[in-house]
Amino acid sequence: MTARTVLRNEWRLLMADRPLRIALGLFVVLLGYALTNGVVWLRFQERTVEATKSGNVERASALEQELEVIEAGGQPFSPFADPRSPLVLGGPSGSQTAVLAPGPLTALAIGQSDLLPYYYDVNVYTNESSFHQNGEVENPLNLMVGRFDLAFAVVYLLPLLVLALSFNVLSEEREQGTLALTLSQPVSARNVVTVKLAFRALLVVGIVLGVSLLGALATGGFGSPDRILLWSFTVVAYSLFWFMLAAWVNTLRRSSAWNATILVGAWLVLVVVLPAAINAAAGLLHPLPSRVEMITAQREASNEAVNRRSELLARYLEDHPEMAEGVVADEPGLGALSWAATDAVNRRLEEVAAEHDARRAEQIALVRRYRFLSPALLAQEVLLDAAGTSDARFAHFQSQVRAFAEQWREFFVPAILADEQMNASVPANVPRFGLADEGSTDVARRATVPLAVLGGLLALVSAAAGVGLGRVRGAD
Repeated sequence: MTARTVLRNEWRLLMADRPLRIALGLFVVLLGYALTNGVVWLRFQERTVEATKSGNVERASALEQELEVIEAGGQPFSPFADPRSPLVLGGPSGSQTAVLAPGPLTALAIGQSDLLPYYYDVNVYTNESSFHQNGEVENPLNLMVGRFDLAFAVVYLLPLLVLALSFNVLSEEREQGTLALTLSQPVSARNVVTVKLAFRALLVVGIVLGVSLLGALATGGFGSPDRILLWSFTVVAYSLFWFMLAAWVNTLRRSSAWNATILVGAWLVLVVVLPAAINAAAGLLHPLPSRVEMITAQREASNEAVNRRSELLARYLEDHPEMAEGVVADEPGLGALSWAATDAVNRRLEEVAAEHDARRAEQIALVRRYRFLSPALLAQEVLLDAAGTSDARFAHFQSQVRAFAEQWREFFVPAILADEQMNASVPANVPRFGLADEGSTDVARRATVPLAVLGGLLALVSAAAGVGLGRVRGAD
């Protein structure tokens, strides 16, 4: 009996099995729906990014034109927003939006991109509360559940299809009495099962990778071949894990119904229960402070700062002696007093945010410590990293926005303290945000450990399946 014979027989059996054909067709439809969701979200992000970039240019141009009008003898367009004031030019009216472009494979894995902000308005009033707010108005249920994308289909639905195709790959032959006849040929049970599973794996993995590559091609993802290779390798390794698990369960010499029950139970534990339990434990052991606490702290600090502006200004100048030049000690300007109050509020918010960030870091550390228990968590982590929608990329972006916000303050605060007036040349010289995005090396480095563990789990179940298949005899 040759491998070609087994493959031809497997194809005939698949075509004759109507439920399996329906399951395959439904899976393809779900993959198409998932890809469509991803593409729609990607296009929405692209339009938002383009609009924010255009807004930056329009704001700078409008302010520059207004300053030119004033220098020519005109009046400010609004008496309450005179662009000659550094608090106005460096404030919300002249803010610059820092943007994170969509990841190379966002259409395949939306990941954290619908939950974490991907743009921030940076001005002299940017503080910690700015980094804990999402600028998009979104249905909270959507944010809690997440969007249906290819990564979700691969992590959650792909194992079910694999198990449906392979739960009885050996037990059915035993129940039908054809196992002894098959093994009477010059072929081993290991070879027969390997060919059967190889056919099913090629079919399933081929469909998933085909849809993935189609999505990458349609959205320009082929500009990042390293990420596509990482995505494909993860899909293959994750799929083979479930195929090998099914093969091992088939060697336990139980009925097909028993195999199905055990494999579905394994899917439920490894894909649903364990990840949910780990996330729940992280939330219970390291609960995040209430957002109300930050709002309350901001209000209290603001009220207190208004009454102590002169004292706060003196303290600020003591802490920043390089800023003291040009400030009149006896009669400081309103801008200097206002900035001293703003800085005091920012300091208080930093204290509250530090506790929030520490708790969040503890949650992430706990999840990362126990993610090795679930192949689903390992695969999802790598898929999101490959797509450019992981929380690590957003944290990298946010750290650069913080640095840019500090650079923005360093540009405008000296002028605020000295009560200087801005002119038409200033908008062209203000800092510009330039994102230094993470490279493929950073992504590969983060993916090394989860991929190595996933490969180890695959090797473990493959070895168990190989040993079990070596013990199968025709008389079993």
